[in-house]
Amino acid sequence: MSVKNASIRMIYYSKKGEGDMEEKRILVVDDEVSILLAFKKLLQRPFVQVDTCESMEEAIYNIDHFSYDAAIADLRLSGSLGQEGFQIISYLKKKTPKAKAALISAFGLSGTEALAIASGADFYFEKPVSFKDLNCILKSIGIE
Repeated sequence: MSVKNASIRMIYYSKKGEGDMEEKRILVVDDEVSILLAFKKLLQRPFVQVDTCESMEEAIYNIDHFSYDAAIADLRLSGSLGQEGFQIISYLKKKTPKAKAALISAFGLSGTEALAIASGADFYFEKPVSFKDLNCILKSIGIE
């Protein structure tokens, strides 16, 4: 099975009230398959669907066809000069303003965090991203 466009459907029991169950959907975008596999494994929860994409084009397609509660996007998807992560987050926020977005980068250049926030990111993390950082994103959409 290819990681490209892979999804996992799990069941999450919301604490909203008796019998209320709310499914959450998270998008992870990174050009490194190992990162996609690791994040997918770490984000899996009951009632959480995790979609993974390796390119900006795949991410835009998914954002157009699904409603996301959160997204995690790598800054650079097409090499050392790419900055597609900003575009993905900006597009997500235009389509789903309430979605939480995190930009991640292995290149912590000066000003990257400010540009991430300006593009609509709620979080900015430098790689390697810790499990604690991922939990911050989950908590922001009501998953503990």
